[in-house]
Amino acid sequence: MQETLETLPRLRRPAAVNAAEYWMAPERFAQRCGRLGDRFVVPMPATGPWLCLTGPDDIKGVFTADTNVLRFGAAVVKTAPHPLLLGPTGLTNVDGPEHALRRRMQLPAFGRKMLAGYEEVMQRKTEQALAGWVSGRPAGAHDVMQEISLQVIIAVVFGVTEPARAGRVRAAVLALMREAGSRRFFVQTIIATARQNGWDGPFRRIRRAVAAVDAVVLEEVSERRRGGLERDDVLGMLLRTPGDDGSPMPDNELCDAMRTLLLGGHETTATTLAWTLERASRHPDVVARLNRAALDGDDDYIDAVIKEGMRLRPVFPMTVRLAAEPFELPGLTIPAGTMVVPYITLVHRRADLYPDPLTFRPERFAGTRAGTFTWIPFGGGARRCIGATFALIEARIVLRTMLRHAELLPTRERSERIGRRNVTIVPARGARITLKKLPPAARRTRGGKTAAAAGL
Repeated sequence: MQETLETLPRLRRPAAVNAAEYWMAPERFAQRCGRLGDRFVVPMPATGPWLCLTGPDDIKGVFTADTNVLRFGAAVVKTAPHPLLLGPTGLTNVDGPEHALRRRMQLPAFGRKMLAGYEEVMQRKTEQALAGWVSGRPAGAHDVMQEISLQVIIAVVFGVTEPARAGRVRAAVLALMREAGSRRFFVQTIIATARQNGWDGPFRRIRRAVAAVDAVVLEEVSERRRGGLERDDVLGMLLRTPGDDGSPMPDNELCDAMRTLLLGGHETTATTLAWTLERASRHPDVVARLNRAALDGDDDYIDAVIKEGMRLRPVFPMTVRLAAEPFELPGLTIPAGTMVVPYITLVHRRADLYPDPLTFRPERFAGTRAGTFTWIPFGGGARRCIGATFALIEARIVLRTMLRHAELLPTRERSERIGRRNVTIVPARGARITLKKLPPAARRTRGGKTAAAAGL
């Protein structure tokens, strides 16, 4: 039977009510939508109705579609503040050949050979942050994870070696993230996505914060152009890589690219780690095995814990595409102009894919690859997050390093409520966990040996 948007199940409420619940109560919104099946429609203001999809075959159809037909960048402009924060030429905001070109220019920096060289930096930054943790007392992990991931991203993406400039870029990025995560900008985001051309307003605070980040980027760019472009961090690669016409990347595009990586590359990884620790700490059996895995070098189990955390608490609850022309799924023609929404949270909660789906069970991912169209925290297809492998490796190294120096303790506290930080979901109380620092003789060095065995 051929379906249409009109015949599909839908939330029968005013569009403004749906938008308010989506932004203000994402878990309640997901639970309400979860009753509607594999395909359903959610009326929304400004963008028109969302066609939400949760079936793996439909997800595959969307992720493998022609990116000129189902457009990610055009959809993001309508549903998120990315154009304002990341700029019009940022990788998330462009489509078609322009996206393919920019992705091709940036992809070498995220190859496995390059990632292997980042491990020492990730370990060192984790050890430095852990030194200030108060042993045996509950504390918020989210802020600490943000500091670690920001320091990592500054070191390996921006590659700043001059301490004063590194301090300035850190301060500028933190100032931008504070404003982007403020209640004021959250309200502005809700209003902007509920009206046409919502990002054309002045947004003076955000624009000043963006300009401050760009100023430090341009300072570093200017110095490198004078002194040589041989360095192998991401900025160095972008400076050396010509476009299709052989010309270097213009300054405004460099700023957009660096802002995308500096902001997106640290906030999402930090939130993933915070949620993973929050979820794991509610399960004593997982805690015991995870602590042991870190000391024994069992990266497979650490990876499984991270993937299960990302399954239950994906940082982005959904991804989006805008149909530029009619698009066919089996038994359904999607009209041009439709917002197509693979609902990540609900895909991850399907009982036919993940039995007892609300239970935290890392064994689901032990010894097996996550499904391409059933585990989708990074999206998929040609628009899969360019930093996905980087993020997974960083999460593994940070978690392993932490737990070689301190033991994660289980908790009986209630699970933390799902909160909002603009377009991402975060632990409402900051992912409060308890770490008990190990005695020096029991700690592992970067080489995996105990401190005693290493002669320390």
